[in-house]
Amino acid sequence: MTPAVFLDRDDTLIECTGLPAPKPPANPGDLVDPRLVRLLPGVAEGLSRLAAGGYALVVVSNQGVVARGGGTIADVEAVNARLREVVRAEAGVEFAGIYFCLYHPKGAVPEFTREHPWRKPAPGMILAAAADLGLDLASSWLVGDAPRDVEAGLAAGIARERCLRVGAGGDVPDVSAAADVILAVHDVRAIVEAGGEVTTMLMHARDAGALRDERTRGTVLATARAVGERVGVRVLHADIEGDALVVTLGAGKLAGLGLLAEVRRITDAWHAKRRGVALWRGADAAE
Repeated sequence: MTPAVFLDRDDTLIECTGLPAPKPPANPGDLVDPRLVRLLPGVAEGLSRLAAGGYALVVVSNQGVVARGGGTIADVEAVNARLREVVRAEAGVEFAGIYFCLYHPKGAVPEFTREHPWRKPAPGMILAAAADLGLDLASSWLVGDAPRDVEAGLAAGIARERCLRVGAGGDVPDVSAAADVILAVHDVRAIVEAGGEVTTMLMHARDAGALRDERTRGTVLATARAVGERVGVRVLHADIEGDALVVTLGAGKLAGLGLLAEVRRITDAWHAKRRGVALWRGADAAE
């Protein structure tokens, strides 16, 4: 059976809430015009890496706009068709399936005005996709922007740590960061099963506030990945947590110490030139 990443559509893959409000009875955030389909930053790159990692990509989307009378089934299908085209062009991948639920209990179209087992937070779309496509739910993930997305994943039997909420206040900022987490877990398991070493290490900043600066965070993470490529140490995952850079490496502690030392040297020099002070604590800060 194939593992999958189940993906919400609106405001996870494509921008909807930030678009001009559609004509009533459609609500702000409803998208019925395929010309407005634009992938959010990081989506194309994230989807490409997930597909290369062996995951089936499945969209599961509530489309209650049909029940409310703000759009038609043809509108939803047209937006989905355009999404497929854009993902094919920008990410070079195909969705294994796109599932959507037209029902809403507070609709205006009688045919679709009720609850339905496919409507998130119910798990119906996920379960149907798993049955249709032969997917392994135990090894699958869910990525969405709303609590109902996570609840649907849980109801389908996907572990909480495999249900990632993107956006402000979520588990990760975007689909690219979600791909980092998913592929890190995938790679760690493969390395351990093959008898290799996996090490997680961290390095603390002198000032916790320094790593809240977006440019500093981006520079540190990019440097960690670049150093790993240059010295041949596989960086499975890199993130900023509080006042620390946290890296998970497909290598032993000695290689990790060397990588962090080089990251320290490069980013200390960069930060000192920019801010007048080194970024990191003393050499004993690496753990």
